[in-house]
Amino acid sequence: MSQEPRKMSEIMTEMAEQLLRNSGGVPSAEAAHVTLMFANIAWNETVGLVHARKGYRPAWESIEAENPEMWSEFKSNDVDAMIDELVQFKKKHYPNDQRRILTCGIPEGKVRVEWLNPVAPGVDSQWEMTLYGLVRTGAQEKAIQFLKETRRMSRNDAAKKVLAVATELRIG
Repeated sequence: MSQEPRKMSEIMTEMAEQLLRNSGGVPSAEAAHVTLMFANIAWNETVGLVHARKGYRPAWESIEAENPEMWSEFKSNDVDAMIDELVQFKKKHYPNDQRRILTCGIPEGKVRVEWLNPVAPGVDSQWEMTLYGLVRTGAQEKAIQFLKETRRMSRNDAAKKVLAVATELRIG
């Protein structure tokens, strides 16, 4: 009998706590958001989404600007080393879990993770995450254009695909 995978919100919380000096304590909102962001980046790197670090830098720098003292809550201030540590943690503790994280955050004080199933054989994971990300953020026109450019779909077929993705994400 197969075991139900653990909730991604629990796993992300567990991973984020690895980065804190006081792992049993309550971190500042800024530290909580940044550690969760680093856990998200590390997780997605292990499932083949490799360019996230650069893309997220402005986000954590913006959070840091709000509370520069947040770094005192971390075990380190070497971002790459911390993400690398989480990559190793994921590989050791969840080597067979290949779900991909679409969104990860703390709305209303509770960790929430939206994820996609492991990439299907022959599907470009980076491409698929881009499409789902555009749809998830409400950028339907950009998603249609993305499909037209990358898959040479007609506007009508691209719109149908975007609608199917929105329905799958329960936002359509």
